[in-house]
Amino acid sequence: MKTRTTMPARRGTTLVETAVVLTAMLIFLFAIFEYGRFTMVYHLITNAAREGARVAVSGQNAAPNATTASIQSTVTNYLAGQPLANLNIQVYKADPNTGANIGAWTSAGFGDYVAVQVTGNYSSLLPTFGTIPNGVALQGTSMMMCEAQ
Repeated sequence: MKTRTTMPARRGTTLVETAVVLTAMLIFLFAIFEYGRFTMVYHLITNAAREGARVAVSGQNAAPNATTASIQSTVTNYLAGQPLANLNIQVYKADPNTGANIGAWTSAGFGDYVAVQVTGNYSSLLPTFGTIPNGVALQGTSMMMCEAQ
């Protein structure tokens, strides 16, 4: 007759293995969330710059009250309350070839280019364990031809 050999008791092994696997899984899941939020904020900055440029170039007849403050307000509203440190919104007349600042946007006439540049520092909400440095500089610029006469 065969005798059964018993395995030594391994109490708590399942609990330790579960803790290790759950920790690794949660870190991976948080990294996915943080990367998705980073991408979303980058797209928000780009779209906010585009909407600010659209307001700036829409013409004095369509937007008679367009001021630098109203353009900056439009950009801020499109950022949907995302916490960006050192947020800076610039509106300027741009060189069509280089996009460089060549003067005040209010002096742009029909056919001139106006640019809106949005810069800010992204900081993560979740712990990233060094994968995303704290305070990543993001920039979005949009340049459009002025329709004002």
